[in-house]
Amino acid sequence: MFKIVPDPPRDQAKDRAAFNRALDHYLPTDPPQPSPHVYTVSDDISFEDALLYTADLLHSASATAMDCGEHLQSTERAKVLVVWHLLEIAKAMVDRSITCLHPRAT
Repeated sequence: MFKIVPDPPRDQAKDRAAFNRALDHYLPTDPPQPSPHVYTVSDDISFEDALLYTADLLHSASATAMDCGEHLQSTERAKVLVVWHLLEIAKAMVDRSITCLHPRAT
């Protein structure tokens, strides 16, 4: 294709500045540091409530791991089921801690 009017001359300094801005945006030299506390806990929560909430979180995580594991094959399935097993152990320990707080009368 023949153009009657040629492209205007390009300003190399502007092109280089735009290129450097893009590099700085997508490949920062100092990546942002993650916040140390993504989730905060109220100071007013009791020990028992914290344990109960932890038990619920472990139950949800365990159910999610089991559900994900059933849809995978081979080694991926084994890894997810190991995570499920570890969650179940942690949940059993939390459940035992809750039971120790309120022993059943025999």
